[in-house]
Amino acid sequence: MSALALLPGRARSADPADRAARIDALRGQLAALAPPRALPVGLATGLPALEAATGGWARPGLSLIEGPVGSPRLAAVLPALRRLTLAGRQVALIDAEQRIYPPGLDGVLLDNLIIVRPLPGRALWAAEQLARCAALPLVVLLDPPPLGRAARRLEVAAGDGDTALVVISEAPQVDLPARVRLRSRGEGPPPPGPALFLARGGRAGGRWVSLAPAGPSSGASG
Repeated sequence: MSALALLPGRARSADPADRAARIDALRGQLAALAPPRALPVGLATGLPALEAATGGWARPGLSLIEGPVGSPRLAAVLPALRRLTLAGRQVALIDAEQRIYPPGLDGVLLDNLIIVRPLPGRALWAAEQLARCAALPLVVLLDPPPLGRAARRLEVAAGDGDTALVVISEAPQVDLPARVRLRSRGEGPPPPGPALFLARGGRAGGRWVSLAPAGPSSGASG
């Protein structure tokens, strides 16, 4: 049964208003036949556009933010760090390249932020141990080396601890089984202000999402 058979009068109309009304009616009928699936419920991002597009950071599971240092990579996860630490929850940030200046994390309660600076080659191990800790709702792994097939171990660890594990990486992480994938470059011009490109399951295609926070803005980058 063709889609046009859902509407009376299959002949084309020369009236643009009539044609638009028919298209709206068809969309309504298709939505009733196949309603959109609900987004997975994850850890709140604090970013309205990203929340609407993804349902939150994967929890339990992996999210990936790719891009060079200086792009708004850390700005994407900062609202969640701020909200959780101010609510009395502990979170962890693995600073593999020792790039983070903790007082520069605007609004984050540092008493509830665990910063780990592992020895070279131990970032993956540190992320696994922290992700398995059920007391930590959010773990951020910043600039690890390319993880390759070992990235699957992070998915298992996040599942064990019911943890949202966000990997922020300058190096490509093509093997990371991430449900949410953001990058600093994408198709078409970005919207005004800080924004990242939301990839569709890691494949080509997607759209830009604004990083405008729900509360006071921040200029964090990293």
